[in-house]
Amino acid sequence: MNFLDMASIRLAVGLVLLIAANIALGSINAIIACEWDLVKFRNGCIKGGVIALALIAVYFAGYLNPDLMVVEVSGQTVNLMTAVSLVMLAAFTAYAVDVIGKLKDMLLTATPGTDQTPAALPEEKTDEAPDAPKEE
Repeated sequence: MNFLDMASIRLAVGLVLLIAANIALGSINAIIACEWDLVKFRNGCIKGGVIALALIAVYFAGYLNPDLMVVEVSGQTVNLMTAVSLVMLAAFTAYAVDVIGKLKDMLLTATPGTDQTPAALPEEKTDEAPDAPKEE
């Protein structure tokens, strides 16, 4: 049995990168909106670190007890290592969807501080008096 499963390691590293991207995008949005909060930023970083440490701890717990049965569904036994992989995959998917949504919003919205209204079109000059009734 390998001590390090490279698929799990890649998934865990990818999850940490997604958490960091999520924090960075949220911070940029808050900075642009002039609503950045140091406490919220710090708490997001702590949450990301705790998630990473918890995944590492559960991974090693699964390595130490690979045959521990978590649940049996339709004759399929899911051990702790498989459950950890599924949890990491679910978290990876959730953060990826959130990050992609933030990126989409950032790409589709105008940058604050720029003139967001188009320049006015020049008015057409006519020979009619301004108070003349319009034809129907």
